[in-house]
Amino acid sequence: MIHNKLRIYSLLFSVSYWMLAGFYLVTIRYFGLGEFAPPDLNYGDLAAYASLGGFSIGLLFGFFPLNNLLRFKRRRSFLRVVLMGTISYVLFFMVVIFISSTLGNTVQFALSYVFSPDGLIVLFHLSMSSALYHFILQINKKFGPRVFLEYTLGRYFAPKVEERAFMFLDLKSSTQLAEKLEHVSYSRLIQDCYAELTIPLLQYNAEVYQYVGDEVVLTWRMNGSFSASYCHEFAFAFHDRLEAKKEYFISIYGVRPQFKAGVHCGQVTVAEVGEIKTEIAYHGDVLNTASRIQSLCNHFEKQLLLSESLVARLPEKDRGRTSFVAEAELKGKESPTKIFTIGKFPQ
Repeated sequence: MIHNKLRIYSLLFSVSYWMLAGFYLVTIRYFGLGEFAPPDLNYGDLAAYASLGGFSIGLLFGFFPLNNLLRFKRRRSFLRVVLMGTISYVLFFMVVIFISSTLGNTVQFALSYVFSPDGLIVLFHLSMSSALYHFILQINKKFGPRVFLEYTLGRYFAPKVEERAFMFLDLKSSTQLAEKLEHVSYSRLIQDCYAELTIPLLQYNAEVYQYVGDEVVLTWRMNGSFSASYCHEFAFAFHDRLEAKKEYFISIYGVRPQFKAGVHCGQVTVAEVGEIKTEIAYHGDVLNTASRIQSLCNHFEKQLLLSESLVARLPEKDRGRTSFVAEAELKGKESPTKIFTIGKFPQ
């Protein structure tokens, strides 16, 4: 359901963007550049045609992103992804312009029109619009599906208090693995592990707050669409994806990576910090507690530990699956913290 919601947001963005791009093209051509509009059409008519064209393009690219056809076996740089995506869209537009120009005309006329000054002006504007479109998509991907919008709107320019859940996810036996593998291989192992986070992140509405060495800090905003079940379901889904690729990890690195996780929830302060390098930072005891709960996984021989606060928010059916682990004395806490686990990770 969450994945479908993100697809709807992506579709709405695509349609809105390309409709605005259509308005931009008409305005620049017939007002900015002073070109003569067709005598039987006024600006309102041109704007209507541009909106219809932009809506159609946005709908098409929203449902069937052409850049999804570019399947790479390895990760590519930000610039290369933007360029390849832009080129694929420009080629598509050239084909559309060529086909539409052949209607009632010869193929020779269509070819000459595509490379005429008028056709090249249209292609130039479409290529600029495509480049900006892919730039925004990649920036959104780099920051996270919601974080880029929060930066743009300045949501946390002034500190705000929010209810959030945090998960500290750490690679088990990381010290031994780092010693076993050389530095480059170990870094590639971490890259491959983190790549498997993508689908669970989308499925369970999680945000990556920080990557800290071989540890990932994840967060969920506890709003109306949040369910505490997302936390353990995310952990299980990530574990399943690593298990599905265990033969790959063993063949390439000689190891089978596993992660341990600690989860806690409560009120935190959120603020945009920094000037030269800016980030959205979370402050509060919730993060310290989640980190210390995760640090107890080895001691209790558990891969996932939950705080009492999070367990209290679980749906009744999931709460019944939890089991009490211990009352732990956590550093900085005046009273013991009750810790639970839920279900079992397949071995």
